[in-house]
Amino acid sequence: MIKKIINILIFVFIAALYVISFLMIFESFKQRKLERLEASALDAFEKSVKIEKVNVEDIEDDKTSNTGFDYSGYTLLGKVEIPSIGFRSVIIGENTYHSMDLGVVKSYGVSVNEPGGFILSGHNYRGQGPFMYGIRNLESGDKIYITDSSGRELEYTVYEKIRYYDPNGVDIYKKYDGYHLTLMTCESGGQSRIIVKAMAN
Repeated sequence: MIKKIINILIFVFIAALYVISFLMIFESFKQRKLERLEASALDAFEKSVKIEKVNVEDIEDDKTSNTGFDYSGYTLLGKVEIPSIGFRSVIIGENTYHSMDLGVVKSYGVSVNEPGGFILSGHNYRGQGPFMYGIRNLESGDKIYITDSSGRELEYTVYEKIRYYDPNGVDIYKKYDGYHLTLMTCESGGQSRIIVKAMAN
């Protein structure tokens, strides 16, 4: 009887190892696939627009269309780059859980690089690797570069970071003066948010 129980336990243990190994391989494959899709979307974006660094004064008189373009069923609105944390991703117009697998989404506000303020949201982790969670390391003075679909690249400067922000909070959903950017991702297992605010001067 004891031998039979031991044999059953050994079988269960081996089966569990196989399941865990399969899940780890699947997650690794999924992460690599998403990273390839994101890299492909960034490449498509950069080949489709002529990127030019601009400042706020240039944009105020600029009537360039900034509506985005289609990529595999998603609307690419631009790209975001944060050199201090090594983050780079596309900005997607559709605000869904699955679109955040590909990049960050514009979840609120005016068009990218327009006055009034907009919010970019993204998963903190994608697959097994960190995605937007690195924004927790941003400090006042760090630079964020946003390129819109018309090719205008505008520099934003971080001025505030909020940790453990209430996911039901509404004070960030407002119209701001000037060119304002808010980054947002989850922390604490989705129980709170990290908020980073930045302005273009």
